[in-house]
Amino acid sequence: MSISRLILNSECELYGTQYKVVTIKPPHVWLKRPDGEAIQMEYMTLITEPSFKPLKSMKGSRRDTVPYEGKLAKLTEKKRNEVSERLEIIRPIVVLEKIKEGDIQSVIFFRSNFGHLIENDTEYLERLTQNDLIERIRKKHSIARATIMRHLKAYRANGEEGLVSKKGEGTNSRRDNRLLTICEPGKPDVILDTITVRLSEDQVAVLKDVIENDFLTRLRISKAALSRKVNIQCNLRQVPEIQYVTICGIIDRIDDKVKLTHRNPSKAKQIYDEVARGYADREALGRLDVIQIDHTKLDIPAIDDVTGQVISRPWLTLGICVYSREPWCLILSAEGPSENIVRKAIQHGVFPKNTVSEYGTQKEWASSGIPNTIYVDNGMDFKGNDIKRLVNETLKSDLRHRPVKLPHYGAIIERLFGTINRELIHNIWGTTKSNIVEKGDLEPEKEAFLTLNGLRKILIHYLVDIYPYKPHRGLPHNQAPRVRFIESLKEMGYPHIIFEDEREHYEIDFLYTDKKPYTRDGVRWDNRIYKSDECQDIIGTGKKKYTVKYDIDDIGSIYLLHPKSDKFIKLYCENPPYESVAGVNRYSYKLLEKKLRGQGETELKEILDADQIKKGWAAIAKEVQEGYTRSKSTRQQVARMGKSVEISVNTPFSEQKAMKDKKAKEELDIEEQLLNEALEAEQNSKRMGS
Repeated sequence: MSISRLILNSECELYGTQYKVVTIKPPHVWLKRPDGEAIQMEYMTLITEPSFKPLKSMKGSRRDTVPYEGKLAKLTEKKRNEVSERLEIIRPIVVLEKIKEGDIQSVIFFRSNFGHLIENDTEYLERLTQNDLIERIRKKHSIARATIMRHLKAYRANGEEGLVSKKGEGTNSRRDNRLLTICEPGKPDVILDTITVRLSEDQVAVLKDVIENDFLTRLRISKAALSRKVNIQCNLRQVPEIQYVTICGIIDRIDDKVKLTHRNPSKAKQIYDEVARGYADREALGRLDVIQIDHTKLDIPAIDDVTGQVISRPWLTLGICVYSREPWCLILSAEGPSENIVRKAIQHGVFPKNTVSEYGTQKEWASSGIPNTIYVDNGMDFKGNDIKRLVNETLKSDLRHRPVKLPHYGAIIERLFGTINRELIHNIWGTTKSNIVEKGDLEPEKEAFLTLNGLRKILIHYLVDIYPYKPHRGLPHNQAPRVRFIESLKEMGYPHIIFEDEREHYEIDFLYTDKKPYTRDGVRWDNRIYKSDECQDIIGTGKKKYTVKYDIDDIGSIYLLHPKSDKFIKLYCENPPYESVAGVNRYSYKLLEKKLRGQGETELKEILDADQIKKGWAAIAKEVQEGYTRSKSTRQQVARMGKSVEISVNTPFSEQKAMKDKKAKEELDIEEQLLNEALEAEQNSKRMGS
């Protein structure tokens, strides 16, 4: 994969013809064909044009073009962390190379993230030599110069894959190896660490249970106590006991952060919480230098698109460019803050947004691309390792957390939330206002009239066509956000961005990761079977596991990293049939299984067939129809299920909407009939004339 950037003299393909970028004057770009003909286009219009395709000279300016994920996706959590640590050591050297090439954004990134390697504020980074920088890194990390050079050489040759430790590879192919997968206690879907052991499958099962339920707790039992508990369980299950020295060796290999986080959370928080005190208050140095992301509940309830019944107050997730105050991303959802929402928000920010074609805005959303730093609060939805790697390693940016109990560190994004409520939401019928006094005699649930989609469209129009052009008191000379953003583009150029030809690769990279075996049945996951003919050559007994990527909002398919081709293969759900689960989210499917088990239609681990799924949806739809108009919790449940289930509830709103839809269809039918008659009359006239 590669991240692209439109710069002078870079080349692209447009309308099937090759062009070169000859002039950049934001927001416009001038392109010239080989025959000398030139055209002018707005930047966002250019990169969202379907025929636009970046050529080699536009690619690879931020990330090395190495095979997609490949070796990295197969690593255990411990080895993956080791790669991250090695990359962090040599990263300043890699950024310095970009500075030497004249990349202004890299200068800002270096000063923001590696200030401890700069002797004083007036030092010219362009004059800093690689040898001097390596010496500073050596002293900072207390490691040998030879080690730094070895990591740097490996990275230049093979990217991040070159940083994978080869330690222990000689024993990985033994047939008696087993994989001990340690999961979050009570959350089997969350993998904390994986360790290769030479124990029987029954011994591995015992050890896994005791580690998860007894060792990774705040009771902090000793290794001796753990050994006694393990062997008691072995005796109860008639499994051979495990030697004390073996158990100690395995415990020592568990990731230190995993052990400390679960056994001593307060100490772990002091060591591992990434709090950059004062960071939010530092001056952002240019467009997309610092992005702040946060969530809020809007002061207005949304209604269902079909029935008009009130669902709930939706959650808004926003990202803002601190330097220009231009909005960077937006997610509006009935679902509360979660890691999944954060992923979607970052994805929305880095990709071009196409708001003119999708939402009918006057202008395109200007602030798209990859920032230097993404600044978030301390919520658990922002703290997963996957989110950190997504930002730090996939996007080559930097994830920072603001200090606990100091909300003023996120004041910029909070002020934007206040502006949206004050200037927009509080002036729409159905608003709850911000408190009971302001609310007065308003009755939000009776007066609400905006659907979730309608509210999203209004917010996007406001953030694209209105807010960026208004004077902003937080900017110098009360500049408008769009003016300041374009001024920064003129000085620094356009940011790195992911164009459409690389979008699919990065969308896979944004998905959740797990490890699953591929047997003759395929991949079994949550009582579903996924298969592909392209994976016939890796069918095994279930002992070997492969990296899979999945989307919790669509269980119809998953991606499996093929160990030979190092490519992700799309596996479709075969049982139950793909057609019955395509577009269904995981929450809805679990609700469906629970409903069927409650009716005695299925067992705990039974794979559902198409008929059972139809019965389940019918039962849920009936329950929804009975409780939809009188229970807000039912409406919230339906909103969380998305398009997984269709409801049919008769309300004045739904009847009125149905009449409007019918009338609109009749008008279209009449227009089509008149058009056909006009065409037929024209043809008859031509025949008579001839």
